[in-house]
Amino acid sequence: MNSKRKEQISKVMLLMVCDLIVFFMSYYFAFLLRYNFALPQGAFWNLEIFIGIAILIKIIVFIFTKMYNTLWRYASIEEIFQILLVVLIANVLANVFFMVFNIKIPGSVMVLTTMIDFIFVGGLRIFCRAIRRMSLHLNKTRRQSIERTLIFGAGEAGVKILKELLVSYKHYKVVAFLDDDPYKKGKQLNGIPILGGRNCFKKVIEKKDVNFIIIACPSIGNKNIKAVAELANATGIPVKILPNFSEILRYDVSLSRLRNLQIEDLLNRDEVVLDKNKISSFIKDKVIMITGGGGSIGSELCRQIIRYNPKKIIIVDIYENSLYHLELELERFLGKRGKKIQCNTTVNLEIGSVRDRTRINDLFEAYKPQVIFHAAAHKHVPMMEKTPKEAVKNNIFGTKNLLDACVYHNVEKFVQISTDKAVKPTNVMGTTKRVCEMLIQTYNQTNNTDFVAVRFGNVLGSNGSVIPIFKKQIAQGGPVTVTDKNIERFFMTIPEATQLVLQAGSMAKGGEIFVLDMGEPVKIVELAEKMIKLSGFEPYSEMPIVFTGLRPGEKLCEELSYDVKGFDPTRHKDIFVESIMHFEKRWMEDQLAELRKVTNTGKDNDVILQLQVMVPDFTPDCRTIKNIPRKD
Repeated sequence: MNSKRKEQISKVMLLMVCDLIVFFMSYYFAFLLRYNFALPQGAFWNLEIFIGIAILIKIIVFIFTKMYNTLWRYASIEEIFQILLVVLIANVLANVFFMVFNIKIPGSVMVLTTMIDFIFVGGLRIFCRAIRRMSLHLNKTRRQSIERTLIFGAGEAGVKILKELLVSYKHYKVVAFLDDDPYKKGKQLNGIPILGGRNCFKKVIEKKDVNFIIIACPSIGNKNIKAVAELANATGIPVKILPNFSEILRYDVSLSRLRNLQIEDLLNRDEVVLDKNKISSFIKDKVIMITGGGGSIGSELCRQIIRYNPKKIIIVDIYENSLYHLELELERFLGKRGKKIQCNTTVNLEIGSVRDRTRINDLFEAYKPQVIFHAAAHKHVPMMEKTPKEAVKNNIFGTKNLLDACVYHNVEKFVQISTDKAVKPTNVMGTTKRVCEMLIQTYNQTNNTDFVAVRFGNVLGSNGSVIPIFKKQIAQGGPVTVTDKNIERFFMTIPEATQLVLQAGSMAKGGEIFVLDMGEPVKIVELAEKMIKLSGFEPYSEMPIVFTGLRPGEKLCEELSYDVKGFDPTRHKDIFVESIMHFEKRWMEDQLAELRKVTNTGKDNDVILQLQVMVPDFTPDCRTIKNIPRKD
């Protein structure tokens, strides 16, 4: 049993003892009030055994009604009503006990005991809340007055953070460094000792009375950062981390870059090693167009691509707000606001939908893009189950508009962002993405443009990810909702996925479906548990997790390929190529024509049936689509 669990049990036992005392005192005061503080001989003390049993009954009622599971530090009016109801039930049962055994208790005592129980029990819990708030306020005030800080990382980043703290932030007092370099142990930086490596967190925290940790080692790789972050987080002390260099447009090491520890820091894998020369030759001095550029993947593609000095970046999205904020960020990087321009890249933002064929052709005519990254898509699985026509119009025919424009304007390369949900799909969204993959390989057979697709699983922190949902649920006090105990997904960070997309694009010859190595799948319930702990709560006891059942179109486990054994390795260890499939062009054109017809004039069921014809592996979810034959 861990120390936190023991502490919780101790708090419950203490509260139970306090309730025992309260119940005894309420009976005693009720008798005193009944007899005007002049107890007749034997009126109370002769009943001590029966009163003891009545008190035990009340405690049992409190246990069964989960009075000891409630977070009284957050007590509000709802909890007061809960106390009133439970106290009434407990006293009714205790009084029934007295009547069954013919114990003579004055009726006024029974009424007074109920009232005193409610006042004392409620008052005790409100008192606990007040004490906790005062304690938190005092701790916050104390931390604000001086933060005894431990810095992990005695390299250049750690030294820069230290100097900034010494000059500008007097309420931080750095008391020690930790660093995994054994040659640094025992030495000093600016008079501050380096006391050991990552395994010394607990010992140094106790020895130096540390109440704040900074992880400042952005260059040691994701896997090492993850291990350090887990050890730091396990101490229960507030932790801030300096992001690794892949997350920062410029190598800006400063306190302003520090952020709170996030779930992404605890799930990162080995750092992606890129062939930057190959990516640079693929991107540099070219005109790059990114559709869906305001989204999670699209915007990160912009951040990564701009490092390789393209001639132009054309960012296309239907949502103007995301484009506006991205423009501000990229302009700061280019140095156009109060600074000298650092490179010759120009950024052009365009409002438009891939569904608008005329708008797409106008953009291609105006900018003459050489490389297209297609990230625009409807991706929300349950919503696409409800609106299959919209999924088809946007994902399939929007993609086809781009493919036709690429052919007409002799674009060099087209990179389609795909998903693991396209493999043996059970939902409309995944099926539309699978049709897009088929289109990629069909167009590549007869055109000069190199058409390729890159397939990967979920990305941490994206707009459709569970991470923002869990964060919001935790902030609201729970419960955290998970669809199934056994559901699992592949995860990557957004920067990692986009870097590998660029690498795959640079290697592509045309017709490939690249599959990114997503590592081992992660159980969503374990992800929820880690996020709850990261927020300072204990899963289940302090923050409930509720299992709601699989949503329409959802799988328990996703797959990355139709045939894992058919993977061909590439020169990059994290990128594989699925065996290329060939589709007859005339057949594809006929099926698309039928799909367009039923999308425009038919019913949702007609669309589903036609998608099944095109993707025989598609098994629709019978909860949302009626009267569709299911496969054996």
